[in-house]
Amino acid sequence: MVMPIADELLAEGMIHKEMYSNISAARTDEDKMRELFKALHSGGNKVKSAFLSILRENEPNLVQDLEFHIKQGDQQANKSTATLKYKEFIRGEYATVQEYNSLPGEHVKLDDRYTEPLIIQKHRQQREREEEIRSRGQNFHHVMGQRDSEAYKSIKVERLFDPNEHGDILRIVILQGHSGTGKSFTSQKIMSDWAFGRLYEDQFDLVFHLRCKELNQATGRKSLMDLLNYDQSSSSMIKQVLLQSPERVLFLVDGFDELKFSLDVPKDSLPRDPWTQCSPEVTLSGLIRQQILTKFFLLVTTRSTALDKLIGVVKHPVRYAEILGFSEEGVKVYFEKFFKQKQHSHQAYDSVRENETLFTACFIPVICWIICTVYREQFDEGTEMIQSLETTTSIFVEFVATLLKHHCQDLGQSALTILQGLGKLAEKGMEEQQVLFDHDSVSQTVSDPSKVPFLCKFLQKKRVSQTTMYSFMHLSFQEFFTALSYMSLGDEEAQGKVRELLSKVQRGLLHFHLLPIVQFLFGILNKEVAKRLEEKHISCSQGIWTQLKHFILEVIEKGKEDQIVRRTMQLFTFHCLYELHADDFVKEAMGTYTDINMSGSPLKKTDCWVLMYCLQHCKSIECLELSGCNLTAENMKILLPALQKCKALVLQVDDLADDDLDGLLTALGEGKSLELDLRNTNFSDEKVQDLLVALTKHKTRKVQIGVKSITSNTADKFMSLISKAHGVLDLIKLHSCGNVALSVQLQKDGVRAPQIVLWLKVPEMKMICDSIRTSGYSLTGVKLRVWRVADEGPFLYPTKKCRLTLHIDGPLRCGVGREGQQSALSSIEMSLYGVNVFDWRRIHQLRQTLEHKPEWDEHADELISLLHSQTSLEEIVMLVSRLTERCAVSVIRLSHACSNLKDIILQVNGFLLEEGIECLRESKRRPDCQLLLLGRRCRKLADQCSEEKDKRLSCNDNVLLALHGESFIEIVLRHGKESGIDDTWNGNEINIDDMWNGNEINIADMWNGNENNSDGTWNENESSRPRDYIKCKGCCVVG
Repeated sequence: MVMPIADELLAEGMIHKEMYSNISAARTDEDKMRELFKALHSGGNKVKSAFLSILRENEPNLVQDLEFHIKQGDQQANKSTATLKYKEFIRGEYATVQEYNSLPGEHVKLDDRYTEPLIIQKHRQQREREEEIRSRGQNFHHVMGQRDSEAYKSIKVERLFDPNEHGDILRIVILQGHSGTGKSFTSQKIMSDWAFGRLYEDQFDLVFHLRCKELNQATGRKSLMDLLNYDQSSSSMIKQVLLQSPERVLFLVDGFDELKFSLDVPKDSLPRDPWTQCSPEVTLSGLIRQQILTKFFLLVTTRSTALDKLIGVVKHPVRYAEILGFSEEGVKVYFEKFFKQKQHSHQAYDSVRENETLFTACFIPVICWIICTVYREQFDEGTEMIQSLETTTSIFVEFVATLLKHHCQDLGQSALTILQGLGKLAEKGMEEQQVLFDHDSVSQTVSDPSKVPFLCKFLQKKRVSQTTMYSFMHLSFQEFFTALSYMSLGDEEAQGKVRELLSKVQRGLLHFHLLPIVQFLFGILNKEVAKRLEEKHISCSQGIWTQLKHFILEVIEKGKEDQIVRRTMQLFTFHCLYELHADDFVKEAMGTYTDINMSGSPLKKTDCWVLMYCLQHCKSIECLELSGCNLTAENMKILLPALQKCKALVLQVDDLADDDLDGLLTALGEGKSLELDLRNTNFSDEKVQDLLVALTKHKTRKVQIGVKSITSNTADKFMSLISKAHGVLDLIKLHSCGNVALSVQLQKDGVRAPQIVLWLKVPEMKMICDSIRTSGYSLTGVKLRVWRVADEGPFLYPTKKCRLTLHIDGPLRCGVGREGQQSALSSIEMSLYGVNVFDWRRIHQLRQTLEHKPEWDEHADELISLLHSQTSLEEIVMLVSRLTERCAVSVIRLSHACSNLKDIILQVNGFLLEEGIECLRESKRRPDCQLLLLGRRCRKLADQCSEEKDKRLSCNDNVLLALHGESFIEIVLRHGKESGIDDTWNGNEINIDDMWNGNEINIADMWNGNENNSDGTWNENESSRPRDYIKCKGCCVVG
């Protein structure tokens, strides 16, 4: 092929003979072609033109193919250029967004606001929807976390057009959700990410965004091309793609629920191509019904209220997905993106997280935006956090105002009419404790409910048909609209309804679900909130305000007399006052308090803000009690100003660090009557000393301190506090990760001094005991618990009486080891007199050997035998896993070895085996030594139960066995067939399980008919025990 062309070029004088010779001399066709190209290049355009003419004559097909590919390449290059221009246009349009409160020219980056929402594909059942609507706070976000799972087919935006579980590609996706859950933001994010090459880059050549709100404004006749938003320079490329590869095109139809026109157009009226001009509704209908184009991809976003209309238009199959809003992680990410400073994002998020109502509502992105906007304003102004979020009600009002302004323009109703209808529906639901409503119920109060953004609509299967149901976004919004409804009524009618509401709330627990409505009522009466509502023509009744004032003052007075009212209503009362934020009335209400007892009421951060606000309005505080409130160091800091105002303080705080202590001591000042519980802290020795010194300046009654370790200086300051607080101090405790616990009652010169409880290491315990000794105090009521003590010698000087407990399994739940394995012998508790010497090294070795050993063996026998030499032993309580024959023999030997032993008590975690019982009955027992056994006994005659797994079978009774002299008495505490309340003996309830649930049972009290009294400090409640008879209830077996 090469040489004929070269021949013609030579003949026409286009190449020289030297060039021709070089071409001819080349060995292969490829080499000949290279030489020919050199000649063409050097010859210029004239030679190249001659070459092309010769080539066209000799190889016409080749030239045709070459020209086709060149043309196609040019077209592809033009297309790529146009696509890049279109993407650049989209990036400019979608990279930023305007917020609801943006001023002219203001905008924010989309990526600084967009947070990925939770999207699921599963239709939920009625009970699941109720669970979502009713749950609150952490429980709500836990439920949302369950929805974000494979079980609910959760899906990410980038996977919306992936094949389904059957491998089918679904070209139409319906993404529905409630108002404000992020549907439009998600559409904008899809456009932006595609244009930046972050999403669907290999899947779609073109992505178009059609906003239904804008389509409502379209007039005249429009083709699809007319409706699309694009740069005109990309027009030819767009036409080419739509014609040649529609399967590479995605259309986003955003806000289907906002369309004013119907898409119910006869099929034969629909356009068949993107250039035919029709009315906007016909063109859009042709697109959604896939008549204009085929095989393209379509994503439609809509509120749930318009879903049924959309389903009637689109072709099936369809991927249905629901956008639920933010998960808990999503809320956190949103806050982090919103604030430029991490400190602000963490502070705002942590604060909202503690407000159960607001944290729940944060699943709605618009709520997140409102809260963050309020916080940012306060941060910018440098306002204290206690003022940064005035009320929960104010956030709800802002949310309602935002949706009314931006999502209700076309309803044809006034805001007041919409709110009145919603209020009636909400009130009816609250009265009936109903959160789901059928269509008929909703239609009675709300006109055209499918267009109201505050309601959610969904289809529910009902046998062989479907039913339409509605709900509010969450129960908290239903409560808010109920409260709002009272304000939109006539004064007389409103007062009647509020009077009935308050009356129900005062009746007790059955109506406590109405408390949030009352709290919202106080929030609505807030001056700033009331002004905002007046813009919607809602005014607050003076009569309602009077009723609420009387109600709150009455609750406060009742709480002073009734502990149940105090515990259930006091914190609620403070929240109502906080929502009201009327300083004059708050002063009046708080002025009635002298003592404020919050003990037993867990306080979150928001609760502490509320409490601090109310306490600031108290004239004075005689006594403030904050025990059992789950106070952390962070929450305590909120309350520090109030601590300065009180004369007496009961305070329990957990996890205080050394740095936190200085602030607390400064706030306490001097001269207060104090009860401090700081046991769940870990202070350094230096800080413990600072605290002990500071406490000498107060009237300290009780104090508990958690320590890392202590030195002799701490021991000295410990005793200094005891000496200076003599006659005032009742109890002082030091806690660390020790292996010895000591409880003693001090006495000096015949005068009772404080009770001391120590849980320390042996060397630290020695330091304290040496300080006690040198200070001249005597010890009474000594109780000593020992866990891991080797041969470290005695640290107590002789006492008249000591209650010693040896733990085998460690200071956990008695009878159950760290890994759940029960030891045959878990603990031994004994009463001793005088000087007692123990072989601690051998005890420690045996303890290690016995730990987690389920069977009584020679090591258990040896440990009991070590007690034979304790002649002062008077009483012993042993916690064992089972009563076996070997265990029984060991117990009998102990009773004979210790002549002063009067009482032996076996608390058996498992079964009293017949072999053990028979051994005790048949053995020769000392007549003056009494033996009590508590455990389970199987009633079967054969194949009796003996294992842990059999404990709950109906054949096993909880029993008490009493052996004294020749008598044998069995008392059934609870029959195995019974469940529920335990049987009683002598008027005392006895739960066998509670005996080793970390609670001490005083057997002596059971004999005397006294209630068990345990305050956690091992108070001495010794009493003599009747030894001649046991009163029987008629269920006893006497032998």
